[in-house]
Amino acid sequence: MRSLIVLLNAIVLAFAPGAPSSAEAGGGALPPGVDPATGFRMQRYRAPTPDFLPDGAVVDSAGVRAAMSDGRTVLVDVYPPKGAGPDPLDGTWRNSETRQTIPGAVWLPEVGRGFLADDYEAYFRRNLAALTGGDLNRPLLFFCTADCWQGWNAARRAILWGHGAVSWYPGGTDQWVLDGGAVTTAEPVNFLNEPK
Repeated sequence: MRSLIVLLNAIVLAFAPGAPSSAEAGGGALPPGVDPATGFRMQRYRAPTPDFLPDGAVVDSAGVRAAMSDGRTVLVDVYPPKGAGPDPLDGTWRNSETRQTIPGAVWLPEVGRGFLADDYEAYFRRNLAALTGGDLNRPLLFFCTADCWQGWNAARRAILWGHGAVSWYPGGTDQWVLDGGAVTTAEPVNFLNEPK
């Protein structure tokens, strides 16, 4: 619990306007894996997550249900699949397992990493533009699994790119199932194409 509090304090410092460096603040080093400039976790994504999202909203299962029923919110699953990644020739994801996700969600794998290579960033931006019709105020709800920073990272990145109605579901599909939510088999959006 203490390590989670230290982590949360470090992230708050990283996002505070005019925030001093961790050394100036007397707080020592940030927890391993968290970039002090962005707050993105850069490695070991399966770890306790914060309970807040700067400039965004944090929702529970009831919030997801409300978002599903509003007809506007786009649910984005960012779970990283096990496998060899996308085929460079045709963009299909070479997964070694199936993904069960929240009904209606769009699966954009790997976009929640702390650092995105140019092609992954282009994939994420292109798909956000397609999913929102270019409307930066269209609600987006990001998730992964419980204790998965990739959902937080993706939501925060969307906010930094100017999306104004971003929420994050920290419990992800794990909590969704525990709370009695149905799941469906997902297919990841082709790496070279936009969602249909």
